[in-house]
Amino acid sequence: MSRESLKKNFAYNSAYQLLQVLTPLVTTPYLARVLGPEQSGVFSYTQSIANYFVLFATLGISTYGVRAIAQCGDDRKLRSRVFWGAYASQLISGGLAALAYVVYAVVIHEGGMLITLLWSLWLIFAAIDVSWLLFGCEEFKIPTIRSTATKLLSLVFIFAFVKTRDDLWLYVLAISGSFFLNGVIVWPFVKRYVDYVRPSASEVKRHLKGNIGLFVPVIAVSVYTTLDKIMLGVMSTEEQVAFFSYSERISRLPLSVLQALGVVMMPRMSHLLMEGRREKALGLLKNSIWIMLAASMALAFGISAVAPEFVPVFLGEGYEPCVGIMTFLVVIIPVISVTNVIGKQYLLPLSRDREYTLSLIVGAGFNVFVNVILIPRVGAAGAAIGTIAAEVSILVVQVACVRGELPLLSYFKGCLPFVCIGATMFVSIRLTASFLAESDCFAMLSLGLEVILGTLVFVLLTAAFCFISRNKTFFQLFGYGLARRGGHGDSR
Repeated sequence: MSRESLKKNFAYNSAYQLLQVLTPLVTTPYLARVLGPEQSGVFSYTQSIANYFVLFATLGISTYGVRAIAQCGDDRKLRSRVFWGAYASQLISGGLAALAYVVYAVVIHEGGMLITLLWSLWLIFAAIDVSWLLFGCEEFKIPTIRSTATKLLSLVFIFAFVKTRDDLWLYVLAISGSFFLNGVIVWPFVKRYVDYVRPSASEVKRHLKGNIGLFVPVIAVSVYTTLDKIMLGVMSTEEQVAFFSYSERISRLPLSVLQALGVVMMPRMSHLLMEGRREKALGLLKNSIWIMLAASMALAFGISAVAPEFVPVFLGEGYEPCVGIMTFLVVIIPVISVTNVIGKQYLLPLSRDREYTLSLIVGAGFNVFVNVILIPRVGAAGAAIGTIAAEVSILVVQVACVRGELPLLSYFKGCLPFVCIGATMFVSIRLTASFLAESDCFAMLSLGLEVILGTLVFVLLTAAFCFISRNKTFFQLFGYGLARRGGHGDSR
């Protein structure tokens, strides 16, 4: 089995993640106005509940499956046996979760029975999706093309049919239906990578046990990415759910592109560490964390700088509270970037699941504690503080777990110049915004100019710093000739 280069896989995955970022930028202004805060809150609330059933359907297969397949190397016979055993365990959990959701939809159906039942397509996707097989084989081209096609199809559907607040069910159908198509489309490619092998009961049981072992961190993550919206819906108002959902969604959007690197790194790190090539793996880890920190600082400072203009342009009237929440929430971008590297690119490939799980459990505990105290008092702002508390506590625990193994101090010192560059970009954007406001510049044009200026300032200052300091990682990534003379990494 040939392995695509990390650069190609990152290009494929980041291209789709970029589409994931751009799609909400296109749909959010439209849907925020068409549906309004109340219907937007219903969407977020019902989606959050359906998401929990999806989590129980998939357990930890998205991580467990990728790692298990990657550890098979080029042994097709072993890979086939592992795949069918793992997928059988997925069918068991998926079938039980789907049955439970149907009961919930018929008996309780909060948000309306039609809306609730439409989310069941997402449950079916969870039971049949085997993208983890392709990711474990380091095949990212097929999933990228598949997901891009269904994403664009759902985008066309939304603009063609979602016209009023009564069309919320069509919006849910577009999202849930695209998930379902994703799960179906991938199956014709399965035979490229595995042959059918009837799994034994003992193998299914073993995979189910490993899958459940990685379910605990999935549930822990859901506490501060999904449960907080449910808590807001119960302890506050639907409008507060909408304010927090939009703010968090926008703040987390750039992370999908950054985490694309983590997705392609995990199978490669698992394969290298399985072969005992630790030095090679740590070299890749060093480059990964450098990229993550540099990009996350640019995004965090950039989003906070343009938030006052972004919210009115993209969300419209009635969403003013999102400005402060967004500005505050961007703290999670660099924090999550680091935990993505330590947790998903180091601890999990080493099968150190307990330490990874512990960090997420601690984060979930902090999130619930802060939410219970602050949501009744300050609503969406309290949920934002709870999210930040969760992410920071996860970072603290993971740093404690790997101290002495990784040169963390060196990594963190390396990000200090990007903090200064980001702060300079922030100041330049706000000064520009003040000047444009006085000149009565068109809002959309003003926002576009701020984004362009901020990008130029950060890129130029970063390039200047790296050239002056002769940064080896920078030259390895962007200056191949210099990398050959002074670096030691490659794209494989």
